[in-house]
Amino acid sequence: PAGDKHHIDSRKGPTTEVVQLLALLESAYATKAHVSAVWLPPTSRQRDGTALWRDWEFSCFSQCGDDGVLYRIFGILGWGHRRSVEIGYFPHEANSVNLLVNANFTGLLLDGNTDPLIAQSWYASVPGYLKIVHDNHQLPQKEWTFQEPTEADLRASCAPYCLKSCYNVNCYQGSKMAREPFMTRSLVTLTNIQSLIDTPFATQGVSVRGPRGLDYFSIDIDGMDYFLLDSLLSNGYAPRVVATEYAAHLGMELALTRPYSPTFAAAATSFQYGASLLAFVKLLRRHEYRFIGCVEWNAYFVRNDELSSSADKSAAFPEPSLQTCFYQDYDSRMTEVLRRRKACTVEWEEVEVDPGKTPRPWLTLKSLLLDSLVVPTKSGRQP
Repeated sequence: PAGDKHHIDSRKGPTTEVVQLLALLESAYATKAHVSAVWLPPTSRQRDGTALWRDWEFSCFSQCGDDGVLYRIFGILGWGHRRSVEIGYFPHEANSVNLLVNANFTGLLLDGNTDPLIAQSWYASVPGYLKIVHDNHQLPQKEWTFQEPTEADLRASCAPYCLKSCYNVNCYQGSKMAREPFMTRSLVTLTNIQSLIDTPFATQGVSVRGPRGLDYFSIDIDGMDYFLLDSLLSNGYAPRVVATEYAAHLGMELALTRPYSPTFAAAATSFQYGASLLAFVKLLRRHEYRFIGCVEWNAYFVRNDELSSSADKSAAFPEPSLQTCFYQDYDSRMTEVLRRRKACTVEWEEVEVDPGKTPRPWLTLKSLLLDSLVVPTKSGRQP
């Protein structure tokens, strides 16, 4: 179990020991399916009933414990064709990186901000990484992307493996990554999202549409996540597992998102982006997915037909209450209050309304958001 420290290795790289542990874990799921404990549903050990997946969480590259939960999900469901798409990533810290590096996934990484040179340096072969750094050092020093390692560092006999400044997954000599992922730097909109996803996989003669297309899809771009996900699911894409970051400060009562804009941008500290958990739960339910819980601020969903094929699989992933995703301790509740007040300085819109009803106007929604806020007291702080 990860506890409050999710990372199973202090370095951001796959040591040989970690790779061996992950191989053993994958094998254990494959060979011990007859053991009843394998099918146990998640159980919270928290006083407030949250963190359902904590016993299975660990992180090699994910920001929180998502790597462990994904091994749990695919260990039970099966690994499929091992294809993934992640929109919104940092090269060494994202939800699909461990799948790419240690689970032999073919993946696409999409982002409008990540420097492609940094991404390439992380996933390249060691000779490829060294060429990227050497070529970068041919520029004037003030234009270097890689201030470290220096050319002097790289002349060491053990370089680059012994260098803490080596920004490449293969420097740790534990990687079994079979191929570099596809990487594209682009603002993702409703107009281009399908071509951005289809084109790289088409170079391998693969279509990622339909139920046998993608195994994992993750989106976290602090923007139009709701609309982009709805567009994909409405146009033939059917990933077996979906993860999406949600705006926890909007609470669990309303299905809200920022209005669509192809040029949307918001500062990270504004908390004026994304969509609420209920918006994603209703959206994915409409597209025949089951909500199976959260890891911190990421919500997870599994396609219904993946679970209906087996009573054991269905029992292993029951649909929890949305309340399990919202911590009730003083610090978390106070954070929600401060962030929601910031968020309510701009307009949000209601989505996934029930048939026969119309979305409520912003002023009504704003009143509901602010009137329902309860400022916590320190006397109610949980240990």
